[in-house]
Amino acid sequence: MESSAAIRPETGEYDRLVTFARERPDAVPEEVVQRVWYDQLFPSESLQTSEGMPVRVISPGWWNDAEGPDFLGAQIQFGSTVRTGDVEVHLDHHGWRQHGHHRDPRYDNVILEVVLATKAPASPSTTVSGRKVACLLLANRLDTDLGQVIQSASADDYPHAVSMTEGYCAALSRKHGADHVRRFLLLAGEWRLLQKSRTLAERAARAGMDQAVYEGFLTACGYSRYKHHFASVARGLPYERVRQLAREEPMLVETAFLQVGGLLPQVLPDKTAVPHFRRLAELRARHLDGLRSLPLAWSRTGVRPNNYPERRLSGAARFLARTARNGLPATLDAIWREACSPLERRRAFEALFPSAMGFWAEHCTWTGKRLPTPNAPLGASRIRSIIGNVFLPAGLASARSRSDREMEERVLELFAALPKETGNHVVRIMIPRVFGDLKPPRIDFRTQQGLLQVFQDWCEPNPSCRNCPVISYLDSP
Repeated sequence: MESSAAIRPETGEYDRLVTFARERPDAVPEEVVQRVWYDQLFPSESLQTSEGMPVRVISPGWWNDAEGPDFLGAQIQFGSTVRTGDVEVHLDHHGWRQHGHHRDPRYDNVILEVVLATKAPASPSTTVSGRKVACLLLANRLDTDLGQVIQSASADDYPHAVSMTEGYCAALSRKHGADHVRRFLLLAGEWRLLQKSRTLAERAARAGMDQAVYEGFLTACGYSRYKHHFASVARGLPYERVRQLAREEPMLVETAFLQVGGLLPQVLPDKTAVPHFRRLAELRARHLDGLRSLPLAWSRTGVRPNNYPERRLSGAARFLARTARNGLPATLDAIWREACSPLERRRAFEALFPSAMGFWAEHCTWTGKRLPTPNAPLGASRIRSIIGNVFLPAGLASARSRSDREMEERVLELFAALPKETGNHVVRIMIPRVFGDLKPPRIDFRTQQGLLQVFQDWCEPNPSCRNCPVISYLDSP
């Protein structure tokens, strides 16, 4: 990058900087401007939108490292009105339309666009609903050197390992100790388990326990990206039908899932020979004539090939075929009734899942290259998540429906002993928010569930921590 002296605000050369950024986009990454917004590296007094509306930033929002707006749930005061919504950051005014945000419903909740520019846009950015988006011209307010911002912190520190991520809970962790706050998280985690159990029991009262557990399982197989798609497949192909297909021919379950999901094409490209496809196509023709596909759109943008829906549905199908004889809830209940340690019980659940074998253990698409190393369509991390988020709530619901205290204790024992999940972005946000720069205590699955529940109930709707009742609770003896 050129000398940072060329981009100091008093030189009035930010327009040149923006031009320079267009010509050399690697020189001033948009993430640098995101850091400036997140750390609020500009005077907070007398802020105005490009149209002259007074602005006060109560909270910059949650840094979004997934698709969608850059910051979620920001709290911004426009004049005398406080609004909660999303914030999008761009180097210049062209970014909004160039990136297609005006046609993307995910950006319909953006309340402020932050732009590295000195002049107001010729016309305001608009959402897909036609609403105008307020604009903050950051170049007019910046009191720091962008070159110093680039050099001051590693990009790996953002968005989680910087001071702006800390909430008031972090100060209380330093005051009372991390274990004091962790005890509250354990209570929140138990509440989250109870809520999931109640939700499953309510669904079971309407559709039956078999269907309710099946829907929960298939939804969990879809990850966050495809969970609604997989839930639609579960309702489009009821569990009773899945068991019938599995008893007739286990491969029919995969065939039906892919057909209902619209993921089993009629033909493959010419000269493409895939024996597994040919077998499923034959099963479809013989047994599933007339089974319609749901109108599901499977966007694969930003999805790792190992997580493509064909692989996840095939792994789910094999699991359900293996447990079809007694039915899923009965199979799980049998493991809950065993007198064994939590570790042995977890391994018994894990043993229900298929190993890395078959076509989808070696492929991510119908016509793609063979994977260098076979891997199971449902990996160890996803299996652990299914145990914690589906099997535990189902076990608790089943135990309470029969007033089986012994089984309930076994569910809670496994809940307390289950290792943590991996790769949850909310947990990554919450650990520094709650514990600050302290070394956090042991983070297991139950603690993670507590962090997720606290985020959902208190932090997500109120990132500024204003008047948060948790603060007074944690600050009491």
